[in-house]
Amino acid sequence: MHTIDFSNHAISRIIKGNWQLAGGHGTIDQQQAMDDLFAYVAHGVTTFDVGDIYTGVEEIVGEFLTRYRAQEGDDKADILRVHTKFVPDLDALDDLTMADVRRVIERSIKRLNVKKLHLVQFHWWDYSKGDFVQAARYLQELQDEGLIEAIGLTNFDCAHTQMLLDAHIPIVSNQIQFSLIDPRPLNGMLEFAQKNDIAIFCYGTLAGGLLAGARPGDDPTNRSHIKYRLMIDEVGEQYYNDTLAQLTIIADKHQTSIGNVAAAYILQTPGVSCAIIGPRNSAHLSEVDDLFDLKLTTTEYDTLARHHKALTTSNHGDVYSYERDTTGPHGRIMKYNNNDLRLNQKEQS
Repeated sequence: MHTIDFSNHAISRIIKGNWQLAGGHGTIDQQQAMDDLFAYVAHGVTTFDVGDIYTGVEEIVGEFLTRYRAQEGDDKADILRVHTKFVPDLDALDDLTMADVRRVIERSIKRLNVKKLHLVQFHWWDYSKGDFVQAARYLQELQDEGLIEAIGLTNFDCAHTQMLLDAHIPIVSNQIQFSLIDPRPLNGMLEFAQKNDIAIFCYGTLAGGLLAGARPGDDPTNRSHIKYRLMIDEVGEQYYNDTLAQLTIIADKHQTSIGNVAAAYILQTPGVSCAIIGPRNSAHLSEVDDLFDLKLTTTEYDTLARHHKALTTSNHGDVYSYERDTTGPHGRIMKYNNNDLRLNQKEQS
């Protein structure tokens, strides 16, 4: 098992992402999902990423934790770590209250069937709305009460992360999109995180499978494919095809998959702590085994790095820069109010 120390616990450098267990990624077999989670633990993946706005996912992982503890005992169950999120609705940012925050956090605790949340990763849709620093202080208060073990971020850029650090919010991580078709973390965040001892957890490492076996158009209703197709549009078809060609050459040398090479590159990039990989089932577990042991040579890594860094000339924004434009193609596909924090108010008005 390949682990790092994070928040006084060992976590696997490969984190099992579970967005694919929410709607928009195909039919989910609940029992199969449960069996898959058990299988990932058996293969050394002991850390799981979920979200308060991933429909039904906290409940699935909560049931898994309950079954795992009953089957394997407290000592083994205590090794498992679950990273969830706090994503307040866009419609609630201007008047977010402590009661709103507490309601979501307590709901996540109940769904996951834990005494306290291991990590809450805080996201804020629009920095021009409301007071994200105050919202983070609410999380800190709940941490002081013992409901939250550690506070992290999701998709925060350098400037706004610095504002939280200046407010003495104990930020320990930032979950960001980073892959061979998304170079934006190279524009400052990775260096910033290293200077401030912030762990970086990377999602989109395989671009929803488009840097593995899948190709654009294979599954046109899959939300991951829709999302990462937009990143291919940003970097260009020629760059994407050249990337696949380079990955194939290296994969053939190591007798592994191109997805493993793409993930290994991200894991070997300075400043990266973990890669979040989220297949819908356990069919690719043999590849996970290979990935744990895959080490790119210096020449292989440098070749991919030069190719990757060339993108920063035209893709020079900080993390999540495209997505923050709610009217642009990346912003238009987002679901902004999945926590229904203002649903009762709308019904009463």
